[in-house]
Amino acid sequence: MKKIILFAAALLAALSTYAGKKIVVSVGKFDSALSIDFDIEDQVKANVISGLNDVSYLQMIDAPDGLGADFLITGSVLSYDVTKTKNEQGELYYKTTMSYSITATNMKDNSTTSETFKYNGEGFSMKYGFSKEETASKQKVFSFIPGDMKVFASKNFPLAGQIVEADYTVDKKGKLTECYITLGSDDGVDAKTKFDVFLGKMIAGRTTQAKADVNLEVVEVVAGDLARCKVSGKEADKVAAALEAYASNPQAALPVIVKMKPKGDAKGWDKLF
Repeated sequence: MKKIILFAAALLAALSTYAGKKIVVSVGKFDSALSIDFDIEDQVKANVISGLNDVSYLQMIDAPDGLGADFLITGSVLSYDVTKTKNEQGELYYKTTMSYSITATNMKDNSTTSETFKYNGEGFSMKYGFSKEETASKQKVFSFIPGDMKVFASKNFPLAGQIVEADYTVDKKGKLTECYITLGSDDGVDAKTKFDVFLGKMIAGRTTQAKADVNLEVVEVVAGDLARCKVSGKEADKVAAALEAYASNPQAALPVIVKMKPKGDAKGWDKLF
């Protein structure tokens, strides 16, 4: 059942007000342990920038101090080692391992989040440099950084927007089955992009967000700031109720927020050999 809450003019106003914007990111200082060559630190930083540049909803700027950015990325190379080994046939191989940390500083409130990446082949990770050629082994370890930066970005500053309350579809049980979000091609959204949904509420005068048990996936990018999505899940009825409440009284109710789901971490099997 199609439920039209507002007229087309209101829809355009909603899109104008709540359209997503690119997140501005700058990369600042990278340091390293005293025993690590300066060149290693530069290569790590270059690959961090390369990975973030490939995130479609980020806008990279050259501001080492973070001025004008939403987030400032800094890093530190913790270890970098090259060892020789031989297989059962006596063939010589080189194994390069590395670890580094990345810190994202929110320039609005100075809050930080950090993560350490270890390319040593331990645990479930197969990420390390391995080759018969020493140079190839050394370079291969850097090839994992861009992919990990895409994951880091999606976890720590995901693309966020809002479900448009002007036009959506519910089934006979009142569950939301289709909706539009204020994100589109301008934000790097494409078909099959998945989002988490958050319902807002006021507690003790503060706005909080609770993740809803629903699945939201883009089926069609309609415009630069608009995409049509399919919705399923146990709490799809709660999302529909929140949209109706907000449409009826936006001064008293809170909008329904969507955030791009973090992308899975690739193991890097294709880069191992």
